[in-house]
Amino acid sequence: MRRVPPRTRSRGVVIAWMPVSQRSSTIAQRLGFDLVLIGRSGFRRAWTAPLAYPWSAIRTIATLVRRRPRAAIVAAPPFVAALVALPFLAALRAPLAIDAHTGALLDRRWRWSVPILAWLGRRSVAVVVTLPSLEEPLVALGVPTLVIPDPLPRLSPGERAAERRVTADRGPTDGPAADPAGGRPSVVAVCGWGLDEPIDALVASAEGRPWHLTITGRPSRAVPTPPNVRLAGFLDHAAYVALLAAADVVVVLTERDDTLLSGAWEAIALERPLVLSGTRALRSTFAEEVTYVEPDAAAIAAGIDATLADETAATRVAGLRVRFAADNDAALARLAERLR
Repeated sequence: MRRVPPRTRSRGVVIAWMPVSQRSSTIAQRLGFDLVLIGRSGFRRAWTAPLAYPWSAIRTIATLVRRRPRAAIVAAPPFVAALVALPFLAALRAPLAIDAHTGALLDRRWRWSVPILAWLGRRSVAVVVTLPSLEEPLVALGVPTLVIPDPLPRLSPGERAAERRVTADRGPTDGPAADPAGGRPSVVAVCGWGLDEPIDALVASAEGRPWHLTITGRPSRAVPTPPNVRLAGFLDHAAYVALLAAADVVVVLTERDDTLLSGAWEAIALERPLVLSGTRALRSTFAEEVTYVEPDAAAIAAGIDATLADETAATRVAGLRVRFAADNDAALARLAERLR
């Protein structure tokens, strides 16, 4: 095969078959790779996802042919993305790493495909997972692995401070941008409206409380809300970051173990006090620096009240930010070394 001149090849690409991925975006930024996000192009319902695969495969192949990357990281699920990329990367003599999101190993829609993911992983430099517990079944199948929790998004201290002032500086006549909390403590719950999230308990926790709760994400069903709860719907990136940065407390909940939550990393990057589910994975990752709650309304309300009253909550999260930034930089350096 004729050697490709170095100037025609990109340093690397991160490919994810999804319209938005904070994890993929941050990894690409940290490694200096190009980010390629491939949405479903109109096939938005779960049962139509396979219909989008041919188009996604064509876009993946076109990306690899056009950019000729020196290395590639391909997110899973679906495993099909790595399956499509593998032969083209082999032809380019470019190493492949597979970034296996939690769903690729635990979601009932994808558990059946773990042996295929393992087969692909044995032909890559590493399958990247977010937790040591997710590494164990892959290691048993002979797969080279690396544990890299979600990297923290990079925001400068000045930018964080400016964002925290956004809602305070806007008047009540500014429409959707105005402060929805009306001067009350602002609690923001980061939600994807998945089956693992206790949405009903979260909404019920705000009933009669002296704080305002904003729930992000596009609702997947109708949920009656008390007056101090707002369903924000889908927000663009700038509005979403501003909302989190202005929050007095950020809440991120799941009933599924072995799951790390991207909203938690975003809150830590912005140094916002956190309330999280008390799962084994989250407790082992965040230690005693955040508040943990069970998935019922009374426990969630008590956890939010306690965090609002804790004057050290933001300081402890700031300490987490420093530690996680150092740990993630070291882990990404190990991944970069394998991809060389």
